[in-house]
Amino acid sequence: MEILTQLGYNEERKKQANAIDEKLLKARISVQHKGMYRAITEEGEYLVQLSGKDKFSSHNLIEVPAVGDFVLIKPFPNEHKGIIQHILPRTQQFIRNAAGNQTKPQIIATNIDYAFLTMSCNDNFNTNRLERYLIATYDSGATPIIIMTKADLITELDKEIIIAELSNVAPTVPVYFVQHDSDNHIEAIRAYLKEHKTGTLLGSSGVGKSTLINRLLGKDVMDTGEIRLTDDKGKHTTTHRELLVLDDGGILIDTPGMREFQLWNTGENIGLVTEFEDIEDLISQCKFNDCTHTNEPGCAVNAAITSGELSEERFERYNKYLRELAFVERRNDEAKMKAERNKWKKLTRQGKANSNAKMVKRK
Repeated sequence: MEILTQLGYNEERKKQANAIDEKLLKARISVQHKGMYRAITEEGEYLVQLSGKDKFSSHNLIEVPAVGDFVLIKPFPNEHKGIIQHILPRTQQFIRNAAGNQTKPQIIATNIDYAFLTMSCNDNFNTNRLERYLIATYDSGATPIIIMTKADLITELDKEIIIAELSNVAPTVPVYFVQHDSDNHIEAIRAYLKEHKTGTLLGSSGVGKSTLINRLLGKDVMDTGEIRLTDDKGKHTTTHRELLVLDDGGILIDTPGMREFQLWNTGENIGLVTEFEDIEDLISQCKFNDCTHTNEPGCAVNAAITSGELSEERFERYNKYLRELAFVERRNDEAKMKAERNKWKKLTRQGKANSNAKMVKRK
């Protein structure tokens, strides 16, 4: 089997690549580290980067290559290095608002079929964090799967309580409990990655993603950290995003642990609408299209809260995410306008400098 076929390079992507330039080398990004990338090709692994022009001209961070991207490379003669010329259209892209005070998108992984949302059964379990992951996953176009690690640290009653809590935020999402000393559910999780499907592992630091990857691959390829006895937390071991290939054809993208997870506004709020489908349905039943769900007559949301069909807390969370996404969109628009203004200022300064240079030459 050709390696690119195993990595998901199908007939559609072949047509896309040939329409651009069939002479360029086809590849899939496997590792991203700052401005450098490793890419897998039929000729082996290449060290690649963007051209100097593209590095400094790309104001849209979503257009920058990411792990999982299929790309076209112009190779350097006689060495396994090259320049990324094109990124093929993505089928999915998992994006978050980058950590810190700035508002800017960070692509975690692209062209992923499944997002394995990983939490441990100890103090890491947090349904509010999971809700954020679910919104971003639905936005990405991938299918969410919940994996609860370190299940050996809790009782069967604890598991039932966790399942009940998960049913409130993810009633239709499959849930798998895995533990350190058993292969229970490993085959079921691995089955999602058959037929060249791609999954990405997402979660906080120390939840056991590296250990899970080793189990799924059937060999120790990832460094793992011991669990601290003081708080049952693992050490953070993954420092970059990396694409890994399973022996039977599946692909896994490992990601560093994320201490915080802020949502990115993709423009359509598909993730929020999907995760809160019950509230969206109620809103559509309100008597007035501009209902504020406060004291209007015929408000289906208020009626559902009064009857107990909808909890006030869930509706508050929905509104909180709406405000957050609106803020991100506003800040992003402001950042784009600032970048555009700076670009024109630079062009104006350059134009004046060129004019002055011409005048000096004439003298």
